[in-house]
Amino acid sequence: MADPVYVREGQHGLRIGSALLAPLIASARKAGHHVIFADVEAENTSSIRRHERSGFHHVGTVPEVCTKFGRWLDLTIMQLPLA
Repeated sequence: MADPVYVREGQHGLRIGSALLAPLIASARKAGHHVIFADVEAENTSSIRRHERSGFHHVGTVPEVCTKFGRWLDLTIMQLPLA
């Protein structure tokens, strides 16, 4: 299962992402999922920290997966085992 959690620009820093992530994790556990993956833009340190606080750990980085504003971005892959 992947964890698509996005917070509107201007609403960052209000712990909205954490408030959305917690019930998503609980629902995944209840549904019997084995693991959740999070794909985070590698320079998005606040999202990486949020996932770490929720128990996710870094499992890899994929370099230069996409471009934004003319520059290549890396993707950090994080995993949370549920069992």
